[in-house]
Amino acid sequence: MKSYNNKKHAFTLIELLVVIAIIAILAAMLLPALAAAKRKAQKINCVNNLKQVGISYRIWEGDNNDRYPQAVTAAQGGAQDYCTHGGPPYVTASISYNPGMVYMVMSNELATPKILFCPSDTIHSGASTNFSYYDTLSLNFAGTGNAPALTTLTKVSYFVGADATEADPQGIMGGDCNIGNGTTSGGTAASTSRFGATVSNSSTGSGPVISPTYFGTAAGNWAWTANDLHQKTGNLLIADGSVQSATINGLHTYMNNATNTVSQPSWDFLP
Repeated sequence: MKSYNNKKHAFTLIELLVVIAIIAILAAMLLPALAAAKRKAQKINCVNNLKQVGISYRIWEGDNNDRYPQAVTAAQGGAQDYCTHGGPPYVTASISYNPGMVYMVMSNELATPKILFCPSDTIHSGASTNFSYYDTLSLNFAGTGNAPALTTLTKVSYFVGADATEADPQGIMGGDCNIGNGTTSGGTAASTSRFGATVSNSSTGSGPVISPTYFGTAAGNWAWTANDLHQKTGNLLIADGSVQSATINGLHTYMNNATNTVSQPSWDFLP
């Protein structure tokens, strides 16, 4: 007669530990690649957002005598008075610094405030759900009279090129907010902190304004920050409608190329 061995075999503790160790090693090898792939996908989404912003600029100017909101006064429905143009004085004396108004006056063209939020942005609390002053710009403002100065973190990831015009296709209309002062002029070291994080408005004495918000010969001192958004790189919206991803060296190149029409074009950063 045949006999059957009904004894059940199980993994030993050592075998289980070996399997767990192999899985942990594989996971450790794959996680950086997965994180890099996620960052790349988020950067592509950011590029798409900025392209939509660029299209919104074109639509808005088509209805406003070929001028962007930065070139149209607040009395005419624009945001010129809220921005810095080519250096101090920062804004019209009677109106507070608030470049976020550029996006607010384009709300119909932008359609959704989610376009203004980069998916890699960990600085701000998240995308706005509606174009209200309270939600998008964190302002307790009823919408009558002039909007107040920005004082707290907004839900906008992009700065404003206050002097950008369609006439200068190399001008910079906007881009990622993770820009600050580097260590040396022309250097490639990342900035430790970004613009838009401190206060002091030389016109009104309040509101978050970085001095300088403009650049000229100091362009080489600026750099992407190391740990915000796209980590030592970023996206720029160019006046020709393109969006360019740039390293710190590339940032300097695009900045210097943007001085054709205005020698010291202003970039206005939101907190």
